[in-house]
Amino acid sequence: MSESEIIEVTMHGRGGQTAITASQLLAELAYEKGFKDTIAIPIIGAERRGAPIQAFTKISKNKPIKTYDSVVNPHYIIVFDRSLLEIPRIQETIHDGVTILANSKEAFNTQKFGKNIKLFIVDATGICIENQFMHSSGPILNIPMLGAFGKITGYYDLKIMEKVIRKEFGERRLEKNMSVAKSAYELVKEA
Repeated sequence: MSESEIIEVTMHGRGGQTAITASQLLAELAYEKGFKDTIAIPIIGAERRGAPIQAFTKISKNKPIKTYDSVVNPHYIIVFDRSLLEIPRIQETIHDGVTILANSKEAFNTQKFGKNIKLFIVDATGICIENQFMHSSGPILNIPMLGAFGKITGYYDLKIMEKVIRKEFGERRLEKNMSVAKSAYELVKEA
């Protein structure tokens, strides 16, 4: 990816899995790291727990972002719930050469999606359960998924995450958030 390119990220999750918050935090993390411009674009539909949702983030190292529409040709796809990859509408967003980061215990076949797809996996659900990082409807997946994303891209590190998490969630919630971020950062692997 060239330094002048706008990097586009699509997040697929279910209502309650915190993908929309992850999109906003990703924009903030990139900005804190020194990216020139960032924007988060949530798509909020049915607004009910468990319903498929999408969120988008655009980040740019060197130039302002002048488009505010949703992402149609992402460089990265972050999948909070692997079952969403069975939905044809979501399958259509996956193209040759994209990098997928999936919340998954094990690798899976990406050949049906296209060529030269890079797949990274992290058991974000397991990390959340192990660390009791939960809310009433299940695991809080945004922080571990962002920890893993930072590791695979190098766009930010754990120090930047700590700074943003402290600012957004306060000192009281910092330790637990950083614990799951660090676990995902260390455990993400290419499949």
